[in-house]
Amino acid sequence: MNKISLPKAVVVKRVIQENFETKTFITKQKIEALPGQFIMVWLPGVAEKPFSLTDNNPLTFTVREVGKFTRTINQKLKPGDKIWYRGPFGDGVFQEVKGKKILVAGGCGAVPLYFLAKKLKGKKASRVLLGAKTKKELLFRRKFKALGLKIKVSTDDGSLGFKGFITDLLADILAKNKVSCVYSCGSEMMLAKIAQLCDKFKIKYQLSLEALIKCGFGVCGSCSRGGQRICKDGPVFDYWPA
Repeated sequence: MNKISLPKAVVVKRVIQENFETKTFITKQKIEALPGQFIMVWLPGVAEKPFSLTDNNPLTFTVREVGKFTRTINQKLKPGDKIWYRGPFGDGVFQEVKGKKILVAGGCGAVPLYFLAKKLKGKKASRVLLGAKTKKELLFRRKFKALGLKIKVSTDDGSLGFKGFITDLLADILAKNKVSCVYSCGSEMMLAKIAQLCDKFKIKYQLSLEALIKCGFGVCGSCSRGGQRICKDGPVFDYWPA
């Protein structure tokens, strides 16, 4: 799937306001893609940036407004408009592991994990932990609930759910339950703590990493870390407890 390709045009069918700074764009195009993969979204004359896939049937992506490019998409892109994409990219994807699974999402990390959760729908003993700084920044809480998954929420300020870090919630669950795998996407600090916890409790974990991605298929080296290219070898990396 990771091929050099020209951008393809797709038509936006629906736009969903997820929270005060985040929108989901549903297109009319179906693509073959796996949970954890991403696309490069291009607006002519503006820029091209990577976005995790929210779904592949149809192609759906979610945009948090953080700069000029994302602001242009969120404020100007309407149903019926065209947008261009390349991909999907990423050889490192989420792999299903038998047994009890926990999905840990920090902020926009909920996006690729929601795609994964849709594929796990109906699987027993799957649980989702959603974390954000405040209640208004939480993402996809209703979407995960609609899948019938158990959900626990944490906010840094205590405006909803557990007051504190999502990793504190995870630590408590891992100490009391037998878990086969932890799937996570979020800040580097959060992922580092999750790695420590999974190593401590001897649990397999799969992490979706973020980096500065320019080409999408492993030639520019902008996302290289320790010899691994996030866009090509990742963005999802699986680990066994140390």
